[in-house]
Amino acid sequence: MKSAISMRELQKMSAGAIQSLPHAMPIKNGTATVGILLPIHQASPEYIRKVIADIRADAEKYTPEENAAIDRLLAERGAE
Repeated sequence: MKSAISMRELQKMSAGAIQSLPHAMPIKNGTATVGILLPIHQASPEYIRKVIADIRADAEKYTPEENAAIDRLLAERGAE
């Protein structure tokens, strides 16, 4: 398996080829890494429910200071 994709290869890739990648791949222009190609694989509804439940359970443990820090980070990035 390749460890990177060139800009030229990227131009020729189909959606199916991108989705078949097993993991994120660096995009190279010569020796410089200029981006990352992240194939999106569909997760099962059960897995998504588990992830959301884990997030909610952990969020309940945040201190007021941690919640304030999260709010500041989101505000800096334009989130409501």
